[in-house]
Amino acid sequence: MTYMFKKTKLLIFTFTLFATFFTNAHVQKLTKASFSLKENNQYELVYHVDLVHILAPHILKNKTKQSYNDDVIVNKIKTMTITELLKTLTTIKEDIKKGTSLSIDQKLVILKDFQGPTVGEVKNIIENPVGDQGYPIVYIAKGKLLTKPDSVKIRLPQLLGDALLTVSKPQQFIVTQGEESAAIQLTNSLPPTSKITQTISTFSIYIYQGFVHIIPKGLDHILFVLALFLLTAKFSTLLWQVSAFTLAHTITLALGIFGVVNISADIVEPLIALSIAYVAIENIYAKKLKKWRIVVIFVFGLLHGLGFASVLLDLGLAPSQYIVSLIAFNVGVEVAQVTVLLIALLCLYRFQHKPWYRQRVIQPLSILIAIVGLYWFFERII
Repeated sequence: MTYMFKKTKLLIFTFTLFATFFTNAHVQKLTKASFSLKENNQYELVYHVDLVHILAPHILKNKTKQSYNDDVIVNKIKTMTITELLKTLTTIKEDIKKGTSLSIDQKLVILKDFQGPTVGEVKNIIENPVGDQGYPIVYIAKGKLLTKPDSVKIRLPQLLGDALLTVSKPQQFIVTQGEESAAIQLTNSLPPTSKITQTISTFSIYIYQGFVHIIPKGLDHILFVLALFLLTAKFSTLLWQVSAFTLAHTITLALGIFGVVNISADIVEPLIALSIAYVAIENIYAKKLKKWRIVVIFVFGLLHGLGFASVLLDLGLAPSQYIVSLIAFNVGVEVAQVTVLLIALLCLYRFQHKPWYRQRVIQPLSILIAIVGLYWFFERII
């Protein structure tokens, strides 16, 4: 029974690595929303949405989260009749409208004028995707307020996922999927207690974003940490390596966010993939750690930090709270990395001192990680 339990844990760990390679899922970009006040107390709430993301549950007849390929959804949209597509778009627009709530000065506002994309617009974007943006569409709610407001709360539809909300000044806040935003001041007066609450809210939101950009979204960073884990017998030694990696990516994350270093993602992303392959290949041939490996890890950490910076720049930093946002995001990343290490340790620690551990665990898994890293490298440069 004990042998079977050990073998099951090893199989689970191996299956997880295979899953990272064979998953060809749709990558949803963060929904962007904006609320703006115009002349005569007119307001406008705009959603910039990923068409493939919102159509997938309706087309696949499955409301649960799942992995899917863009091409599958796009091909199904192309084969839909105008009547079918119109019915689907109408249903989605109503779902988004019902899932949106707008509270001005603690009073709920009825959304009357709510507009979505037409069938013609959807057909056009499907035939002519917008480069890296994919298939962006827009939903707009408009209206007029009776008086000039002091604060606003906005609940975004769960269908849209987490969103980056920009308010007219502009101010930016991440709104968690299906949840209402904190009260956002539209005037300049903000009591001290509100500032403290806003700081705590910002810190918790950016910790969450840092965590989810490793688990489950950061498969390349997960594989890099696992590659470090495989050749390191002592957990204390592993912590030193992860600390060097952390220090390095913290430096370039900060430099990237504040514009001191600006390297294109087209360069950084392939190099990150190559760093994964390098460490994994070293695991295959090296029987023990070399002293200079920590230097290599530090250099690779600088690369990964630039990758984190591009993610955080895409999310946006809370105004007047840049340092808080940066620290919180980094904390979230570190918590996720430690979580990955603890899961790996839980699955494999019983095998680490077995005579066959290198031959049956380190080398096969390192080969797999190296293949994934090289695959990503060539995929990202093509």
